[in-house]
Amino acid sequence: MSATSTRRILTERRGTIEPLIPAAPLKSSDNRWQGITLEKHRADATYVRHDFEVYSHLVHIFTGSPVMEEWRIDGRTLRIHHTAGTMLLAPKGLHASVRVSRSKPDVQWILELAPPSSEESLNGKRFEPAPQLNLCDPQAHRLIQTLQSEVENGCPTGNLFGEMIGNSLIVYLSERYSTDSPRNAPTRGGLSGRRLNRVLEYIHANLESEMHLRELAETAELSSFHFARLFKQSTGISPHQYILQRRLERAKELLGKPAMSLSDISLQSGFADQSHFTNVFRRFVGVTPSKFRSA
Repeated sequence: MSATSTRRILTERRGTIEPLIPAAPLKSSDNRWQGITLEKHRADATYVRHDFEVYSHLVHIFTGSPVMEEWRIDGRTLRIHHTAGTMLLAPKGLHASVRVSRSKPDVQWILELAPPSSEESLNGKRFEPAPQLNLCDPQAHRLIQTLQSEVENGCPTGNLFGEMIGNSLIVYLSERYSTDSPRNAPTRGGLSGRRLNRVLEYIHANLESEMHLRELAETAELSSFHFARLFKQSTGISPHQYILQRRLERAKELLGKPAMSLSDISLQSGFADQSHFTNVFRRFVGVTPSKFRSA
């Protein structure tokens, strides 16, 4: 898949890799986030799929009318009744057959979680979730709702925010539903001064560009999961919050230059466009950029 092509959630059917849902999604995170993909689809009243293998870690989120599912796994038949707010966690490699029935066509959300590389651990555990066919977990659901809201609104907060939420979700699910046992104690004490300074210098040098969690972690020579936690231990705030503060500071400096347009200021400060810049500035500063400049 090329860097410019639309990212889709995939599955394996009869040895062929293809989109899990053939029809194009109603909404999608597309290529914005590294490590996670979220799609919103139309859901038929009935759906049957025999003898398939899950190609990646998937979370199905149920939001509308009740759903009845009949699963066939390892010779056992399991009947599940889903209501709004429940989820289904299907780990990579799961072999099963399923029949889905809804009272009427609806929408469905599917979240793909890319597993960390084999050498990465999450607070001492690998991401090896056990199947959870009827999961009711308010904390996980709140994190997923945040991602849904981002996709519904076109991801206005930027890719780093979505990646941070996805990172938190993977860590949370690993801690509670992984079949792996802890191998080591989580690193404590924050980033070393050398690593922290390297990351801060990188952020300041690239403030006008979109930054991904993975590239910040690579700058610190750490995994994404360790980096996000250690950065917050060192600074008191998440990477996303730190970058947002620095962008607002730069915007305030540039607003002191009367010759610069608000459009140019928004781009040089790292905001998606002038509208996004105005909304974020008003939310955190309390006034619009124009009023701040005139004052």
